[in-house]
Amino acid sequence: MAPPKRDTTGVLVRLHAKTLEAVDDLISKEADDPSRPEMIRRLLKAVLKDKGYEIGEWVE
Repeated sequence: MAPPKRDTTGVLVRLHAKTLEAVDDLISKEADDPSRPEMIRRLLKAVLKDKGYEIGEWVE
């Protein structure tokens, strides 16, 4: 059975080398070794949550 469809859109983002190094450093400190896209999603979620946005599709 296929997973449920999600309302998502792909986004291409270019990152400066130093920014990518910082993302990779954060990844190395996570217990579950997330992918780069997953780490960026986590960072984005944290910032949005901190700014008061409710992101319904992300459940903790």
